[in-house]
Amino acid sequence: MEFLTSLGTWCSGPGFRFGEGSGGWFGSMSFLHGGVIQFLVLGLIIYISVRLFHKPATPPESATPEEILKRRYASGEIDKSTFLAMKDELRDG
Repeated sequence: MEFLTSLGTWCSGPGFRFGEGSGGWFGSMSFLHGGVIQFLVLGLIIYISVRLFHKPATPPESATPEEILKRRYASGEIDKSTFLAMKDELRDG
């Protein structure tokens, strides 16, 4: 809850007061100037945080030797006799 309180205090700066008073971050800028800049800064912080802590949904799985062999045969890298010989060797080995 302290985050929301501090966020409310930060966002109630001169940019959100429609130019009341002077000083602060942006002097007597209107909401369209100071408020937009505050939202851009907040959005940038959120974007950077998400990009830094984003983890892939599923970890990459390592393929088994037989799957690699099937892929090589399917792509035409090896012929049928080589595929069958290597497959038998994997199962026997």
